[in-house]
Amino acid sequence: MTGDRVTRKVRRLAAEFPELGRVRHVEANPPSPKAWAVTLGFVAFCVIGAAIGNATVAGALGMLPIWLAICGGILWYYGGEKVVVFDRGLLIGSFAPFLRPHVVPFAQFAVGSITAVRPAWKLAAMLTPRTSLFTGRNTIWAFNGVAFVAVFGPVARRKYVDAAGTFSGHGARPSTAIVWWFATWRQPDRLVKALEAALVDLGHPVVGLSHHVLPLVRISGKPADAATQVPRLVAALEQSF
Repeated sequence: MTGDRVTRKVRRLAAEFPELGRVRHVEANPPSPKAWAVTLGFVAFCVIGAAIGNATVAGALGMLPIWLAICGGILWYYGGEKVVVFDRGLLIGSFAPFLRPHVVPFAQFAVGSITAVRPAWKLAAMLTPRTSLFTGRNTIWAFNGVAFVAVFGPVARRKYVDAAGTFSGHGARPSTAIVWWFATWRQPDRLVKALEAALVDLGHPVVGLSHHVLPLVRISGKPADAATQVPRLVAALEQSF
């Protein structure tokens, strides 16, 4: 197992969906150092502002742990996005309390579409002439991203997965494929390599994929550049739609 910590929620969902196999890699998107620095600066500004205003110094300092708890809680909740790579698919989305990720099996995944880009949020504008179906797992501190074409898997709840026929071979048709991207402030190398390793072990002919995908490509966001900057996504969309 590689990547970030396997949390209790990851273990619970892995046990709920044994069809996915074992956990191979966890890619989390925790708040970046810059995000924490901005947050602490905001808290300091609020406390100092209160001290300069009507509050006493003691009263302003008493507000410090409250502000830290509120802002830290928001960052922690917002940073609950993860991609968990299994033997036979992914869990991708938010693992924050009261939320669940989506189930994306590799059987409904365009294995040749994996692409690493920066900034990931420009993909929507870049690929709009080819598709209007996108879903980005993004945060304000994340610019690097790994994108791929796959079905829009159901929320990771047993009744939804069974109703969608995700593991029965009667799942979503190729025409419902969409462009996914998972954004992170870290380099996407280890996620790309984990995806490659899982797909190779399944028998897909993608040995050396990471050498073609990495390093990431800086994209312009212009539709005219899509064929040259993200050719793997373009090819997968042309085959799926």
